[in-house]
Amino acid sequence: MKPYKIRLSSGDLRAQGMYILLGDGEEKYTKLGITSPPNRIYKIEIAVEVIFNGRRCRGKRSFNIPKGTSIIKAVESLIIKKAEMIKTLKDRGSLKIEKILIDKTDSNSRILNDLFDIWIAKKKINKKPNTVRVYSVYYNAHIRDSIIGKKNIDDINEADIQLEVINKMLNLSLGGNTIKGIKRILKPLFEENDKILNWKKIELPLPPKPRKYYRSKEDTVKIVKALNSYYHPVARGVFKFLLTGRRVNEILYLEHENIDYKNMKFKILAKYAKTNKDFEFPLTQVLIDAIKEQKTSHGRIFKLEHRMILEHFKSAMSEIGIYDMVVHDIRSMVAQTALDNGASIYDVSKMLAHQKVATTEHSYVEGGLTQAKKAQEVFEKVLMTYKEDIEDVEIIEDKFNVIKGLYPNVGDEVINYVISILESKIIK
Repeated sequence: MKPYKIRLSSGDLRAQGMYILLGDGEEKYTKLGITSPPNRIYKIEIAVEVIFNGRRCRGKRSFNIPKGTSIIKAVESLIIKKAEMIKTLKDRGSLKIEKILIDKTDSNSRILNDLFDIWIAKKKINKKPNTVRVYSVYYNAHIRDSIIGKKNIDDINEADIQLEVINKMLNLSLGGNTIKGIKRILKPLFEENDKILNWKKIELPLPPKPRKYYRSKEDTVKIVKALNSYYHPVARGVFKFLLTGRRVNEILYLEHENIDYKNMKFKILAKYAKTNKDFEFPLTQVLIDAIKEQKTSHGRIFKLEHRMILEHFKSAMSEIGIYDMVVHDIRSMVAQTALDNGASIYDVSKMLAHQKVATTEHSYVEGGLTQAKKAQEVFEKVLMTYKEDIEDVEIIEDKFNVIKGLYPNVGDEVINYVISILESKIIK
């Protein structure tokens, strides 16, 4: 069997990099110059080439095609496979399947470094590549060369973790979230190896409070306008998706195959979502236009790296005199603006794809005196309006909708509470 370049009708370039495997004597092309598939199960080979870390990388794979499948249908069915191959080659520099091997000679070792190597190898099975990478970077930077990294796990206690890990990280002025990340590695690593530590004895710094969005309505309008009119078409397209509350990585890895134009929605795959679940979101005309602006037709829609989005965002903000925002603040801006203008905390939580409403409340809802003051002010305003505009409450059948019409941004619970108090006063 030899590979022969697949040819479709003139101008149809979908079969670029695809070859059909044919034997000697088999018809290769029709009179029109189009590839003629044999009357049997046949194979198509896909060859791709990308630049990885400054060097040219090539890869190829073969796929079985059922008997009777036309060459057009065969090519169409393999376009997605080709895009996946290109993405894999760009990410890893190879199409070879990475085998997860655990060295048997280390399986009986109780040295912490050896146990981590075994543990992280197993994590490659189900964890996202980025998670495995972050775990490895954290461990190698703060534990591998330390005293406890070379110590038997059975001889490590809470004081060792405090002195040799936590305190040293504090001395490096690392933040609470970074230090807390070490616990996410060590706790399951120790438990898997039957060593239980009392983490209550280990003092960890409190994580910083989540960033709040406090800018004025005028600033918000300026920011949205700057992002929507940014000069770079790819970055501008990403910004438009970010203005729906999405995370940066979710959009950078969004592919044409995840767009459902018929049902007007797009899907964020679990492997790119922070919550490890598939999520679907509305596809608006603004987003469709952003997709159409791109020069891509398959695979990733926005061919831009994460660091470049950061640079483009800084550039867009500097044009309007804002220098203290980060890209993730777009998400906070969308959520906070929606809440400030009457959106339900539950609706905002769904928009952000939070698994728990409590996460949304913690990040975006103010507590304590400020929240109590807002509730009291709403109550007093509704009470005043109720007294002035409604002389006889009993003749109005739908009190709720009357007040809702006057104050559309007030929550349903507050309105019902006010009505119950007013009616109790009227009865008296």
